[in-house]
Amino acid sequence: MKKKHFYSKITTLFFLVIFWMINAASAQKRIELTPTYGYQFGGKANYVEGSIKLQDAANYGGILSVEADYGVLAELSYSYMETRGNFIPYRGNIDPRQFDLNVQYFQLGAVKELMEDDFRPFGLFSLGATYFNPKNNDIEDVWRFSITLGGGIKYFISEKIGIRAQGRLLLPMYFNGVGGYCGIGTGGSGCGLGVSTAVPLVQGDFSGGLIFRLGE
Repeated sequence: MKKKHFYSKITTLFFLVIFWMINAASAQKRIELTPTYGYQFGGKANYVEGSIKLQDAANYGGILSVEADYGVLAELSYSYMETRGNFIPYRGNIDPRQFDLNVQYFQLGAVKELMEDDFRPFGLFSLGATYFNPKNNDIEDVWRFSITLGGGIKYFISEKIGIRAQGRLLLPMYFNGVGGYCGIGTGGSGCGLGVSTAVPLVQGDFSGGLIFRLGE
């Protein structure tokens, strides 16, 4: 119940950011709306008891881009994939199993366009949350902080319509722990706090769609 409530909060926040971006840019900034469809690589995660391999599958979603500076756009993106997981145990006393699940990425980031022309290569970076939602009732759903790196091209057929194609590296993360330290040296005393992270699953996708450009 708590995770469903958290999911509701994330969804609400996501739509609030959408409305804020549209209102902030509606007067004079460029806005791009891009429904997307593509192919996502499932990836593999290793644990103490065994490994989980997610099957590759199609994904779809959408991107809202708002001009923030010359050649730079703030972006809010969402992608959804239905896939199947295979658990392979390392020991014989644990049974292998398969399960269906949904993988959703909620991301906020920036795109840097490398050219101001009809043909525009770009690079992108974003961070946000990834939601792993198994359909089996006996398997818990999981939220993970995640980042994405990627790039692609835009080609504008007209002032209002374009085509976007991109590839991304998708990196859901988990936190290993938080550690603190204090020390005294010749330069004086000091304390600090460190957070260690790890990437349990590496995914990627290729996607594309039509760009609908609004504003100036």
